[in-house]
Amino acid sequence: MTERELTVARLAATPTLLREMARDGAGEAWTPPKPGEWSIGEVVRHLVEGDRDTFVPRLRRMLAESRPVFDKGRRTDGDRADLATLLDAFAAARRQAVALLGGLDDAGWRREGVSPSRGPLTVATYAATMDAHDTEHLRQIQDVRATLGLTPKRCEARVALTISQLLAALATTPDRVAEQAAGLDATTLVARPEPGEWSMKEVLAHLMELDSRLFLPRFRLMATEERPRFEAFDPIAWGRERDRRQGRFEDDLATFRRARAETLAYLATLPPGAGERPGLSGHFGPLTLAHYATHMADHDLEHLAQMRACRAVVTARGSAS
Repeated sequence: MTERELTVARLAATPTLLREMARDGAGEAWTPPKPGEWSIGEVVRHLVEGDRDTFVPRLRRMLAESRPVFDKGRRTDGDRADLATLLDAFAAARRQAVALLGGLDDAGWRREGVSPSRGPLTVATYAATMDAHDTEHLRQIQDVRATLGLTPKRCEARVALTISQLLAALATTPDRVAEQAAGLDATTLVARPEPGEWSMKEVLAHLMELDSRLFLPRFRLMATEERPRFEAFDPIAWGRERDRRQGRFEDDLATFRRARAETLAYLATLPPGAGERPGLSGHFGPLTLAHYATHMADHDLEHLAQMRACRAVVTARGSAS
């Protein structure tokens, strides 16, 4: 893929990443991390207004007019819509921008407009600026999440841990799973907190299978192939494949330990610079091997939290019966 194609792919992925960043923080959407700082909702509102009111209209003018001169944007009181509506509005505006950019030839990418703050700029420069703007504010939301105590979404924020940091983080997960299961009998480990939600046994099966079925094979492809493409993983379809409450929790945990050890051994032997090897995810868009491994570390934290919540519900239910 060319750099222009990568830019468009990153721009196209941002609405999905933004939804992920906001999905489990709806209750804290309008809570600022500190007085005077933006909440998650305010960052999303800023992105909506940037695309809908500035980026898309200016792109249309740049493609239709000869070197248009843009007026300085006027500050408004802001869109008062709720978070779900804002996320939909951003996705709609970004689809328009991506459709405009996706159909351009070289001449189209070179068309110019004149910004009141940056002076003359081409469509290519403007698109790259908006790509960087996305990353800046995705990282801002990650910082808000960290301050509010929400689980990290560092891959969605396009933040990568180093290989040494990843090895340290990923190595602890099997023991942390064992800690969550300590003292529970087999019936409790397969009990679902609510109909349709995963039991602790199913959460473990998910972690176990993704190490060997998804993460390690994709790391190997990214390290050896040129920009491999991956389909988005569907956890709902995975859950319907079969009943993963069958079998012993202890056996799955042992298999998980072996799979994680293999993943760690592979990451530890990567040559310098391998973490920067790129791939194209159907969910995250363009990303590096280190970004994807960072998602793996965050994925562990997400499901450890899910396991803790499940344990609290099913043990409380058992105590009350």
